[in-house]
Amino acid sequence: MIKIPSLWANLLLTAGKPEILDAIAEIESILDGLSKQAVILPTADHRYRALSIDPEKVRCVIVGQDPYHGIAEICLESGETHSVPEAMGLSFSVPKGIKIPPSLRNIFKELNQDVGYPAPDHGDLTAWADRGVLLLNRMLSVQKDKPGSHSKLGWQQVTEALVSALSQQHSGIVFILWGNHAKSVRPFIANNEHTIIESSHPSPIGGSCNKGFFGSRPFSRANEALANLGKQTIDWSLS
Repeated sequence: MIKIPSLWANLLLTAGKPEILDAIAEIESILDGLSKQAVILPTADHRYRALSIDPEKVRCVIVGQDPYHGIAEICLESGETHSVPEAMGLSFSVPKGIKIPPSLRNIFKELNQDVGYPAPDHGDLTAWADRGVLLLNRMLSVQKDKPGSHSKLGWQQVTEALVSALSQQHSGIVFILWGNHAKSVRPFIANNEHTIIESSHPSPIGGSCNKGFFGSRPFSRANEALANLGKQTIDWSLS
């Protein structure tokens, strides 16, 4: 059975949340059954990819909603096409070669306006994760072509516990919360010298991005907060 990385399991245990490991095991059991009837995204080996980062190295957390639910076709150098899940286990991120989703395009637009970095020609945010950014979705799985389909499996309890444990045991982390789903983790962020940056969601649907996301300067504000605490700032560039 798929399990979360040991460093995060230990974080939950140290925070006095062993029941969350039981909850994860129960969700995995459900997913095992569902996977016999439908395609579950991201693939099982990427489900906990966001948690591949050492909790000790997390400087910023960007909370998403649920994983992308589509399968995309990418063109290989040989000229052949290959089907690839859009979801890769990191919030907002898609593999290289896949069309950049609208919300991520708006994130890149704000990145450029805020700190001057040009938008990359891909949507892979692995570099941010490698630099201490936890890209965590509220739900960690979804059925192909059915957005929000796993919203009642219990993932919210899991991600709330992860945020709570991380914020209790570490100080001075920046939490970037875009939209109501992300903002719902705020009550679980411990008061431990953390910075919370909130705005509307970057999605163009319903004009959300124009209602407080553009101009919110999350990237420079995150680095200002880290610098004020004497912590290393984040290189937000992508190439």
